[in-house]
Amino acid sequence: MSLQAVPPEIIESICHCLDALTIMKLAQVSRQFRRIVQSSALQYKTQLELAGLRDGQVGNFGSAARLDMLKAYQAAWAGFDWSQSTQTTVPIHGLWELVGNVFATYSSETGFVFNRIPSPLRHIPDEQWSITAVSCDVNDFSMDLSLDLLLVVELNSSKSVVIHLLSLKTGRPHPLARQPRLSAELNSPSPSATYFYQIRIFGEYIGVMTEHEDEILELHVWEWKTGTLKKHIFEEHITSFAFLDHQRLLVSGFADLHPELRVLEINDSPTDTTSFTFVLPELSLDPSDMEINIQTEPPPSWPANARLAEPFTTSHTDRLFVVSLGGWDSHELAFMLCIQLSTILNLMDKPMNSAGHHTISWEQWGPSTRMLRVPKLPEGWVCYVYGQRCVIQTDKTQWKILDFNQFDLDPQSRIKHEKTVDRRCRMFAQPVSTSAPFTLRSISIPHSIHAAMLAEDAIVAVLKDENLVTIFSI
Repeated sequence: MSLQAVPPEIIESICHCLDALTIMKLAQVSRQFRRIVQSSALQYKTQLELAGLRDGQVGNFGSAARLDMLKAYQAAWAGFDWSQSTQTTVPIHGLWELVGNVFATYSSETGFVFNRIPSPLRHIPDEQWSITAVSCDVNDFSMDLSLDLLLVVELNSSKSVVIHLLSLKTGRPHPLARQPRLSAELNSPSPSATYFYQIRIFGEYIGVMTEHEDEILELHVWEWKTGTLKKHIFEEHITSFAFLDHQRLLVSGFADLHPELRVLEINDSPTDTTSFTFVLPELSLDPSDMEINIQTEPPPSWPANARLAEPFTTSHTDRLFVVSLGGWDSHELAFMLCIQLSTILNLMDKPMNSAGHHTISWEQWGPSTRMLRVPKLPEGWVCYVYGQRCVIQTDKTQWKILDFNQFDLDPQSRIKHEKTVDRRCRMFAQPVSTSAPFTLRSISIPHSIHAAMLAEDAIVAVLKDENLVTIFSI
C-alpha cells in the first residue's frame, strides 16, 4: 500500500506527531499532502512551533480561531502594534519587579500591588490584586505566578539573610513550603553596608545572591519546597548567576583576571563544583574596572500538560541568555553577548576530561553567539529579556527588539552576516567577531524614558525619575 493511498485523516493524525519542519517538507511531496497540511489544525500547529510558542487551553477556541489569533499576535510583535497602554505609579523609595507577565510594586505604606499585564490578542484580561501587609521587613522580592510564589528577602539585625516563601495571591505562608522561612548566615556580614540582591526562581529551586558595598558576593540555592540548601558559594570573583536548567546554574565571574561563564551542578557538592567553563574574550581593561551580569527570563513552572488559560504561550524549549559586559577607559564601554540555551547545551554534549571538567575556549564557541556594542549597560534591575527576545534602548525614544528565534523567516529584518565589535581593542585584547542570526526591529515610543523592559505581551517603559511606569501591551 503506497503512502498516497493512506486515508487523509490518517495522514493528518500522523502529522500531529511530527515537528513543523517535517510537516513543511511533507507538504512539498504532492498536492494531496499539501491540501492536508493546509488544514487549519496543522497550519496552527506548524506556525505555533515556528513562532516559538506552545499550545494552551484548546477548549476555549477552535484551531481556525487560534490560527487567526496567532497571526495577529505575530504581526503585532513584528510591527510592535501596541493596542493599549497603561500607567502605574511606583512608590517613592519603594520596590518594584517585573517577572513573567506580572508587574509588582511594594512600599511599607501600601504593601504589595500586583498587575498582570493584559493581552487583548491572547484574550488575557487585566488583573490586579494586593497584599496590604506581610509579617516581615521587605528588603527585596521576586515572584512566580505559575507557582503562586512570592519570595521576600529580609536582612535581619544580625545581618543574616532570611527568605520568606509566601503565596502570591494571599501573602500567607506558601502551603507547599515545608519551611516557609529559610535563613542563611553571611560569611562576611558588614553592619554598615548597603546590600543588593539577585533573586532567581526556577521550578523547585530558588537562588539568592547577596552583595554588599565591598563587592563581596555570596550565593545560596535552596530546594524551596523541602527547605534543603543545595548550593552555597562564597567567592570574591563571581558577579551574577542564572539557572541554566533544572540541574545546573550558569555563573559569571573572573578566574585569574579572565572573564568566564561557569556551569555548576546543583545536586553535587554544596560548594563550587564546576563541570564546564566557557571562556569569554580576553580583556585589555583591568577587570576591577568591569562588571558582568547575566540576564534571562526563567520559564514559568506550568507542568508540560497544564491546560493554560490562554490559547498559546511562549515555549521555553530554547531561550536567550544575555551577558552584559561594561567597563571604563576614557568613557563608558558597553557590550551585550547574546547566547541561546541550545548553543550552550550543544557544546556541553562534548565529552569532558578525566577530571570531569571541560573548558571551552572563546574561539570554540564565541563565533556562534552574537555580541553587540550598546550605548550603555542596562541597570541591574532591568528585565529586558523574555523567551528568545531582548530589547535594547538606543536612545531616549528609540528601542530595538532582537529576536533569536531560528525560524523567524522575515528576510528583510533578518541579520545573518558576521559582525566585528571593539576594533580599537578598548575593552578586549582582540576585536570580537560573532555571527548568530537574529531578526532586528526598531520601534519608537513617544516618551523620554530611563529604561525599557520586556514581558511576554508588552514593553514596559520606566520614566527617568523612576516613579512612573508605562506598559505598552499588544
